Amino acid sequence: MNWLENLKLAADTLWANRLRTLLTMLGLIIGISSVVLVIALGVGAQRFVREQFRDFGTNVVVLIDGGPRLRGRQPLTLADADALKREAATVKNVAPIAYGNARVSHGRFSAQVQIQGVPAEFNEITETTFLRGRFFTRAEIDQRERVVIVGQGLSRRLFGYDNPIGKVISVNNRPLTVVGVTRRGFFSGFVDLDRALLLPLPLALESAIPSDSPFGKKVTIIMAEAKNDASVDQVTFEATNLIRLRHRVTDKDDFTIGNVQEQIDLFNNLASAVTVILGLTAAVSLVVSGIGIMNIMLVSVTERTREIGLRKALGASEGTILTQFVIEAVMLSLVGGLIGLALGLGGAAAIAAVSPLKPEVTPWSVALAIAVSLGTGLFFGVFPARRAANLDPILALRAD
Repeated sequence: MNWLENLKLAADTLWANRLRTLLTMLGLIIGISSVVLVIALGVGAQRFVREQFRDFGTNVVVLIDGGPRLRGRQPLTLADADALKREAATVKNVAPIAYGNARVSHGRFSAQVQIQGVPAEFNEITETTFLRGRFFTRAEIDQRERVVIVGQGLSRRLFGYDNPIGKVISVNNRPLTVVGVTRRGFFSGFVDLDRALLLPLPLALESAIPSDSPFGKKVTIIMAEAKNDASVDQVTFEATNLIRLRHRVTDKDDFTIGNVQEQIDLFNNLASAVTVILGLTAAVSLVVSGIGIMNIMLVSVTERTREIGLRKALGASEGTILTQFVIEAVMLSLVGGLIGLALGLGGAAAIAAVSPLKPEVTPWSVALAIAVSLGTGLFFGVFPARRAANLDPILALRAD
């Protein structure tokens, strides 16, 4: 028999027992679809993180208010930011950021949203990108002009599909004019601005965000950009020592310091670990499905004992019988794998349609799914096939 005849015979045999075939493939379908979807989600998550942080350079150090020190702690202040820019030799730009919440309204819409006060340097460090409009001018910031930048999602809720530039919204009952709309997914200080507001820092500290303290005007984050010839480690070392000195810290810090690249690496490592764990969990069903394939092929050998004996009596070699059953097992697993692959691709497309996280199906994950399907059929199909090939034709013909 040639390969074409073997394939046709295998297809006819599987189709004749199609319900049993489908139930046997079910575990493989679930396993392959799960593995493909998990890998796509992992790759998509890593890309999502890279996109969210692409507006920040990898040479940016971030100081965050609050640390392990509880007693005698001092908040980060505008004075700390000024000292960093003035005294840290490795620092090029400094952007203090203040966080708060405010009631925003326009027409019938009203909601509590997060607001952030930012200086002019913020746009230089982050390279803010806009769907419409622009960033604040330095004059608007220094003169405390009543201007505001809104996120794309919040803009849609406030104005629908109208152009919001030049329109007035109310923030804590104060009228502010919209000058820009940030693109969807832009992150500022690790917070999604899609449903938030940006205000000039002086205006925010004086009218929207409680900031008074015995040590000066409080801020939540200080971003420090390294000079071209300075490394992030140098900036981290110098900034840490300077703030510790200013805060009179002798033991535990009352602030937290890190850099953007560390955050990217952390998210990537976390996404990789979760992908591996979920992938291994999904792979368990592949082992179960392989055992199911072996079991059903053994049952098939038992049911077709007389057929095998007759074929061997007519001159079929052990290799021919072996090939026939291996092809059946491989076809069974391959069809199940292709169905699972299709379901995995469909699941990834469905998630991408309703979520900001876009799963990414890579060519190597598709190749892996097909290879696993073929390997499962071969590995778990050889033993039943060898058992069929080694049957004694005389004993096989006597079987009931």
